[in-house]
Amino acid sequence: MNNILIVLFNDSLGGAEQYLKMVAEFFLKKEQEVYVIFLTKKTTKGWEELERYSNFKPFYPRTKNKFLGGIVAAKRCRTYRNIHFKYTFTSHVHITGLVGVLLKLNLYRTKYFVARESTSIFKRFSGIKLLLFKLQYKLGYAKIDLLICQSEFMKQQLLENLPQLASKMQIEVIENPVDTERINNAGLGQTNLPAPKFDYMVSAGRLIEEKGFDILMEAFARLKKNHQNLRLIILGEGKLRAPLEEQRKNLDLDEEILLPGFVPNVYHYFRAAQICVVSSRVEGFPNVLLQMMSQNNNVVSTLCAGGIEKIDGVYTALPNDVDSLYEAIVDCLGNSNSEMGAKFQRELNSRDISSFMQKIDSILEKQPIK
Repeated sequence: MNNILIVLFNDSLGGAEQYLKMVAEFFLKKEQEVYVIFLTKKTTKGWEELERYSNFKPFYPRTKNKFLGGIVAAKRCRTYRNIHFKYTFTSHVHITGLVGVLLKLNLYRTKYFVARESTSIFKRFSGIKLLLFKLQYKLGYAKIDLLICQSEFMKQQLLENLPQLASKMQIEVIENPVDTERINNAGLGQTNLPAPKFDYMVSAGRLIEEKGFDILMEAFARLKKNHQNLRLIILGEGKLRAPLEEQRKNLDLDEEILLPGFVPNVYHYFRAAQICVVSSRVEGFPNVLLQMMSQNNNVVSTLCAGGIEKIDGVYTALPNDVDSLYEAIVDCLGNSNSEMGAKFQRELNSRDISSFMQKIDSILEKQPIK
């Protein structure tokens, strides 16, 4: 039996967390021991469904402070010194830096350290924040065996700004995985949460600037002139709730734009929508786009990440551009798109989590033994 270690900030289910949860369940189903260290206390039920596996070993500290959580995580790793981990997985620069330092200090052992870049750092951040990210690259990244980038653009941005990384680790582009088994069964256990009966378009994600929901609201306000019965549902919670509610009020669309907050299952919303929209300004790669494609033939996305332009069937728009997003939505709504389902399914099958892990194994097996 192999042991797997996953380290992450919290138990929320953003894109990076969903990826790590998918990896965790993949190994749990294979009856591997999966240890998960969260840096902050349990605040959601995002990972509770994995507790049905006896081989799931989560650790939650008592603190909400990420810095203190990092110290607690270091102490926790010392208790794992007699455990031989085959893989360690991370998907956030600060967490990757921390784990790299723990490995430098020999606080625990792992055969392979597999890290994933969760976003295009050099496109998204600047100033002090960017300096802090660069510090993490310097401190901990040398211990990585495989660094996964979600797109060629992300890899290019990384190496243009930190060319020295190429000599320290293997950097590969592997597209985001999907759990096709889970998708095929999506919504079956959520019959108590039926989708709305009215016509609506839907988007989902944390209520933060990067998701571009303010742009989507503006585009929707224009769309309402010719689609008066259509409503907009934005699923998710975050720090921009108040500004978005104020924008909704200023647009005089309090009844037409719905902000229900976090929902445990987005699939039934996606399936019943007239159209699904990703409006992000910048992403590593929007996992929600793949979820939408699994449920609906009418999908629009901004070109917020590399690789989206290659997905056959998705209507695309420029990021941070109301006019472009509006035009893409109108174009999508004006076509039947009945053939898109088969195209989307082929794309999703090529990204299955099993294939994703096989690619990782293939890459690592070619590396010399430490």
